[in-house]
Order: sequence, then structure tokens, then C-alpha cells
Amino acid sequence: MKSRYAMIFLAFVVTLTSACATLGRFGPGRNSFDRGLSLFNQGRFAESVEHLEDATRQDPEFAEAYLYLGRAYISQSRWRDAIQPLRTAFRLSPRGSQQEIMNLLVDAMFAAALLACSNALSTDSSRTRRW
Repeated sequence: MKSRYAMIFLAFVVTLTSACATLGRFGPGRNSFDRGLSLFNQGRFAESVEHLEDATRQDPEFAEAYLYLGRAYISQSRWRDAIQPLRTAFRLSPRGSQQEIMNLLVDAMFAAALLACSNALSTDSSRTRRW
């Protein structure tokens, strides 16, 4: 009889412990992030942005939300828009994740600079054609 009560108590403790461990998954911004991530994974990048932005507003320390927001912008070739969320993701992320984020950030900054130069050159060349 004692072993039966011990087993019931042990099952209760294990259940309670695992329930408490998952509480962190339901923090502020998590629902918005999960919706945004689902849309992102479906390739619906423009639609994911709204949910990912909501997640960052609800939890300004949510590094993963900033990372996927930056990735969603990159996937739409919105290079300039990607820079700030990627910088924030880099700042908030653990050291082991920072290299991947830095690679994305450098790519976004490089692409934004190339786009700006391309736009400047096309504007200059259209001015010279008129003359």
C-alpha cells in the first residue's frame, strides 16, 4: 500500500515539474511569435511580419522574435528594414547564436548598401540622359 502511494506521489511530482518547466513557453509575445513563425515557415513572409512585430512589442527581450522578423524582411528583400531587428537579436542572443545573426546582419547591410548605390547610379544616369 505504501509503495502505491509513493508511486502516485512520484507521478504527481513528475507531472507538476514538467508542467512548471513548460510555463516559460507561454510568456508574453509567445502566441504572436508562434503565429508569425508558422506563416514564415509557410513562406508567407509579409503576413508573418505583423505577428513577429507584435511579439517584439509584447516582449522587448524576445531575441528569437527579432531574429525571425529580420529574416522575414530579408526574405522580402527589405534589406534596410532587416538591419534593426537583427541588431537587436544579436544584442539579446546568447553568444553561441551570435555568429549566425552576424552573418545575416552583414548580408542585410551589404545588400542595403548595394541597393542604395544602384538607386543612386540609376538616378544619376537618368539625369544625364535628359541633357
